[in-house]
Formats: sequence, C-alpha cells, structure tokens
Amino acid sequence: MAEMKIGMVNSSTIMNKYEGFKEGQEKINKETAKWDQGLSDRYKEIRKLKEQLDQQSLLLSGDRKKELQDSLAMKETQARQEEQRIYSKNGEVYKKNIELSKPIVEKINRIIEKIAKDENFDMIFDSYVGGVIFAMPKYDLTERVLMLLNKEK
Repeated sequence: MAEMKIGMVNSSTIMNKYEGFKEGQEKINKETAKWDQGLSDRYKEIRKLKEQLDQQSLLLSGDRKKELQDSLAMKETQARQEEQRIYSKNGEVYKKNIELSKPIVEKINRIIEKIAKDENFDMIFDSYVGGVIFAMPKYDLTERVLMLLNKEK
C-alpha cells in the first residue's frame, strides 16, 4: 500500500497576510464608503424634510401638507430600496466582493495545485474551514503558499 502525502493550508491566514487580498479589501472598503456616503446624504435630506414638515405643519394648507408627506414617503421608499440594492444578500457590496476576490481565490488555488502536483501531494486540506482536527506543523503549507503568492505579484 502506497503512503499518502497530505498537506494543509489555513485560508484565513492566507487572506489576512496576502497583500493582493488586502488591496482587494481596500477597494471594497472605498466603494462601500462611497455607497455609505450616498445613503447618508439621502437620509439627511429625509430628516430635513421631516423637520420642515413638523415645523411648518400648522401653517401649510392641506394640499401642500399632503404633497410634502407624499414626497417624504417617496424619498424614504427610494432610500430603503437603494439600501437594499447595495447591502442585500446579492447586492452591490456582495457583487463587488465576488468580482474582486474571485481572481485572488483562483490564484491561490493555482498555487496550491502547483505545490500539490510538483511535490506529489495526494490531498491538501484547509484547516480554517474544518475537516482537520489535527495536523503536524510540517504539513502546513500556508507560509509557502503566501511566499509564492507574494512572489508572483
């Protein structure tokens, strides 16, 4: 019976230490900050309109009051829809994250596969996502993957 050669990596460590991943995360953070600012501006406008309506309520005609209330309700609905479009499960933040992380994950997987083929590993586990209860440190390929990733820049 042939002896199996097994290795492991810690994907969390790779993501935390790999500069390419950090750069992608910074891009996501910048994009998210823009979206946050846009939403913040919308909600400030809504608060101002509410204050205006509250302050002038007694002075406004019924029609004008209804017009402002309708405008306020529409702005609130639009703001919530915008927030959903950006932050929902499949929203803009999620899409941007996938767009920026996909090539990085593919690169990491290519390097792991190269190590596995070049050194005849039968299996390589990711200790971060589970499945590995114990492994001798000599099987941990995380630092080697990071070294090769950073070399490729």
